[in-house]
Amino acid sequence: MTKKSITLDVDPSILEKNMRIIKENPVEEELNKLLSAVDTVPSKLVKPKPGFCVKTFTKPDNKKIFVNICLTDAIPCPKDITNDELMVILSSEDPSSYRVPMSIGEGRTELDKSGAPATVYDVAINPQFFSKIEKDDLFQTFFLTVVFEGLQDKYQFEIDSQKFSVLKNRKSIGTLQSHRIQIRDIKACGEENKPLIEEIASKPPPKIVEIPTQPKKEIIYRLRREPPTGEIEYLLAEFIIPALVELKDLHLEIGEDRLVLDSKGQFELVDFFLPCSVDQDVIDAQLNRNDNILSVKMPAIH
Repeated sequence: MTKKSITLDVDPSILEKNMRIIKENPVEEELNKLLSAVDTVPSKLVKPKPGFCVKTFTKPDNKKIFVNICLTDAIPCPKDITNDELMVILSSEDPSSYRVPMSIGEGRTELDKSGAPATVYDVAINPQFFSKIEKDDLFQTFFLTVVFEGLQDKYQFEIDSQKFSVLKNRKSIGTLQSHRIQIRDIKACGEENKPLIEEIASKPPPKIVEIPTQPKKEIIYRLRREPPTGEIEYLLAEFIIPALVELKDLHLEIGEDRLVLDSKGQFELVDFFLPCSVDQDVIDAQLNRNDNILSVKMPAIH
């Protein structure tokens, strides 16, 4: 199944303005000194603090990757909006009007808990925005969708967005990278600020990434398994349903290994295969209008 991706806008005209990301080694430190010599804006190295870690997998090779969501006050906070305002923006003619400043680091190899090598990426955001996504499932789902699309665009690989989980006992994998950030005025959440992070990586050559929101007319969703490891007891699919879509407009079909959700053409058809067979007779689907999330619980057949 082909799933439409979030489009990331690239603007080469704003190269080297806001943020540089480096690995700490002598060669890159020397390069960083040369870059600093031509800067008109002072910069500093910051060490982000751990937030939480997400485990997911690439497609189609099913390689494990970890994404450390980390925090630093040096990154601006996006405008503080409500859940309803986010849904309105996602359904608007210009969904990219709401953007999340973030710093996407380079991949590196670390060992997981079993001692196997896995690729790890650090993504740094503002601590106030982290507090929001930590408590709000809607914003967390939206944010992780944008993060996955940002990694895919920057490093040209595909992430299986249906197979991810937030680690419960570890806030990060490996040692978090340092970030060299130009010193600018960082305003509080809710204040106007430039909603853009530029970044320069050591390898490959510098690339500027602007992180937009989910494209128009696509329902954001995720599929997770419980428990995260071992034999699957049930699958839980969660869909963000905009307030403009009424319950009577939703049509959900679940086969033994497939799920289809239609909204009478208001949004793109959601159609994907399930990683295991489910019991169609005991499906539990509930639409919570407090957070506009449709939850579908599907017990596994063993």
